[in-house]
Amino acid sequence: MIWNKKNISRELVKEITGRYGCDALTASILIRRGVIEGPDILFYLEDDLRYLHNPFLFSAMEDTVDRILTAKEEGEKVLIFGDRDVDGITSTTLLFQALTDIGMDVTWKVPSGNESYGLSIAAVDEHAKNYGTLIITVDCGISCIEEIAHANELNIDVIVLDHHNAQDTLPAAVSIINPKVEGSGYPFRDLAGCAVVWKCISALRFGMKELYKQEICLLNVRPANEAYIIEAIKTVNMIETGRITETIVPGMISIEQTRLIPFLQGQQIFVWDAPMQTKQLEKIFGKGVEFNFFDISEEVGKIIPAVRGMSLLKLKDLSRIARYQDAPAGELDGFFNIFITFLQKKNSLFAKRETEELQLVAIGTLADLMPLKNENRILVRQGLAAINTSPRPGLAELLARQNLIGKK
Repeated sequence: MIWNKKNISRELVKEITGRYGCDALTASILIRRGVIEGPDILFYLEDDLRYLHNPFLFSAMEDTVDRILTAKEEGEKVLIFGDRDVDGITSTTLLFQALTDIGMDVTWKVPSGNESYGLSIAAVDEHAKNYGTLIITVDCGISCIEEIAHANELNIDVIVLDHHNAQDTLPAAVSIINPKVEGSGYPFRDLAGCAVVWKCISALRFGMKELYKQEICLLNVRPANEAYIIEAIKTVNMIETGRITETIVPGMISIEQTRLIPFLQGQQIFVWDAPMQTKQLEKIFGKGVEFNFFDISEEVGKIIPAVRGMSLLKLKDLSRIARYQDAPAGELDGFFNIFITFLQKKNSLFAKRETEELQLVAIGTLADLMPLKNENRILVRQGLAAINTSPRPGLAELLARQNLIGKK
């Protein structure tokens, strides 16, 4: 066999090695594969779970979380309906264990024998006889229009967690989480069904935390020649929902003449280094204007000791994720990045439990032949690493039967 390598630019190799900190061989391979943009390179060079997309980017995720939490609070009977293939089994297992762990009344079903793919009328009727009120389909459901309509007639709500292509008409479900559905809001369409389920589980766990749905504003003031720049980001569920920047010369305008009051109104305002922020705001608007904000820097320092005492200027230069962004990161971007990392660590969003779950996500993603790009690379890499380190009980038994214990 004769290998013909594409000719590549030495300048481009040098640029990628310098900017992203990889070696020349890695840079050459990426270039030959056409992976030359920062957001794409990230998923080849990084494997930290904090680089995954936020599950609340799904436009229907809040509705999904709220309906499941209502079922938990009301003690409703929930049926998880999956599929018989690897993606379907891993999806069903993940969600069943997650809902059981939080004390919900859950049963599961997958097609058996000659039963066809997807939710069936018989399964809906059986759940109704058992006084069930919620069905969650996993790795199926997006094409089950008649079955979901029948469930609605029996006062059973249905949540669809799927990744298959949708028809022109969507089922009348309470909510649909599917990256291939138009308007899903999610930036990556090629998740496996088990990954979609795991995203929902991650969102559900955050939905049980104190800051769920809380509107938080990150505020920063910095000097700029004869003026000051006041910038702020609105966040909900760790997603940026708005941003504002005002450049103000001290004494030239009042705060009422800016866009700050309507933007900040009703928000919890967090700052970094409150004494410095207060001092600069007094220079801009005078001491008669008071801001009610909380200095988050001390709390962050407790969780992430390495950043204790740092300024935002220093933080932005240390931000690893910033190197992969198209535009240079500013102080506010560094503030936002460290705030998200802080929330993830404080709420243990990626702990031992999640590592065990990713073993199933990796297997389902590979078995369903999903493309190994974007966040699928991190999901699979982390899942395989966890299997090699400490396979979960079911997988350990399968590995033992295949004489694979101790092998990669």
